[in-house]
Amino acid sequence: MNDPEPVHGVPQRRPSGSGDLFVSIISGGLFLYVGFGLGLVGVSGNALYDGSVTALVWGARLVGIGILATAAMSYFRVPGAAALDLLVCVVAAAGCVVVGLIWLAFSDMQGILLLLFGALNGSAVRGAWQRWQLR
Repeated sequence: MNDPEPVHGVPQRRPSGSGDLFVSIISGGLFLYVGFGLGLVGVSGNALYDGSVTALVWGARLVGIGILATAAMSYFRVPGAAALDLLVCVVAAAGCVVVGLIWLAFSDMQGILLLLFGALNGSAVRGAWQRWQLR
């Protein structure tokens, strides 16, 4: 891909993708809210269900921190940002889908929301994969 043509002899920068940065900050904040703000605790007495709640909480914390770290790395054009972005997106999508399926198996309809979040994060995986291939 070619750089934009210079204007009046001054090289022009490519767009930085600030829209992606904004979306990443919002997404990271939402994951951190789920991980730290909601106070989710499994109290059903079933080890699998309660463990899935704990996995969701800790996964949301790690993914939220990872998304914000990736956003900062991308903003400052740090090498390896695309690979970390891909890893974080895969963990987010897989975590939402697995926990969502467990919750649905226990008749917790909030599992449907997690499956939707998994699908949305699956779309993020595709975008991260494309960015990683372009690096």
